Amino acid sequence: MNITYCWTAPSGYLSACMSELAARQGINASLILWESSSEAPFDEASVSSPRQHVLSESNLHNYAVIKKLVLATRPDVVFIVGWAHFPYVRLVYDNDLRGVRFVIGVDTPIRFDWRQQFARLKIGRLLAKVDAVCVPGERSFQVMRYWKVPGAKISKLFYGVNYNLFSTGSEVRWTSTFKWPRSFVFVGRYVPIKGVDVLVEAYQMYRQRVADPWELSLCGTGPLATLLSGVEGVRDLGFVQPADLGEVFRRAGVFVLPSRLDPWGQAIVEAAAAGLPIVCTQACGASAEMVRDYHNGIVVPPNDVESLASAFVWMHEHEDRLPAMGKASQQLAGAYSAERWADNQIELARRLCDPKQP
Repeated sequence: MNITYCWTAPSGYLSACMSELAARQGINASLILWESSSEAPFDEASVSSPRQHVLSESNLHNYAVIKKLVLATRPDVVFIVGWAHFPYVRLVYDNDLRGVRFVIGVDTPIRFDWRQQFARLKIGRLLAKVDAVCVPGERSFQVMRYWKVPGAKISKLFYGVNYNLFSTGSEVRWTSTFKWPRSFVFVGRYVPIKGVDVLVEAYQMYRQRVADPWELSLCGTGPLATLLSGVEGVRDLGFVQPADLGEVFRRAGVFVLPSRLDPWGQAIVEAAAAGLPIVCTQACGASAEMVRDYHNGIVVPPNDVESLASAFVWMHEHEDRLPAMGKASQQLAGAYSAERWADNQIELARRLCDPKQP
């Protein structure tokens, strides 16, 4: 069976998932994707995967080139990411690909605003045309049901993570002699939507409330990097390549993601796989599946400096509970491993190609 993925930018999790899928017998998995961006300057070698083709900037919107690449893979199933990139969407309607099964990946979270009320008018025909819709979790599932997509057409597990990379070496965290790292860590772009400004303000407030404040490390790049300069206790680690992120998590005690809007928040799952308690906002889609208050983390409202600072303080004052919370995080993250992602993709493709499959 041939499965072709038409993706956007490269990532460490995508590379791990595609490599796992390529290792499965009877599956030929191909990947077409964009070049790395300045916001996420990945080392191309670190995010490569088998049967991969990177579209150059000049060919990004060249439908003839994209169609030729897809046809060369002789696909049984084509997976397109979202509806924003028209050349990918156009494949769904191409007569030369008649008979191919199409899956669209959607991570839009439910927001109950007027835009979502009218959005179905824009993409309803596309959702009706594709054979399946893949979503990361419950909030995106609810959007699809809100837009009248049949439940039988929706599959949960859009994203997977390199679980082994992050969980390796974490066993020591559960031993009685291990001293839990007294530090917080953030991973993401330094942009307003990720709430970096809220994070810095809340962290400074936290420092004023405790006697021995923990350090805050940030991994990423972006225009708000200037907010980090000169702030006591803050370390800007810059952009960290996927292969090195596991070590960053191993040195941390609590993961923080204060996003104003985050359709999923893949870093939450990666940090959970490393065995970290999670502090994130309600605006993170993954919070619905991955974070339970005071079980493995704390979920706070977005744009709420006071609530975020209080979450910092709570973690600081309940250091003895962090190992149990981290272990609970890791158990939740296991469902999103690259292995489980590959299982899901294969079974979905088989069901689409063989209507007799349950």
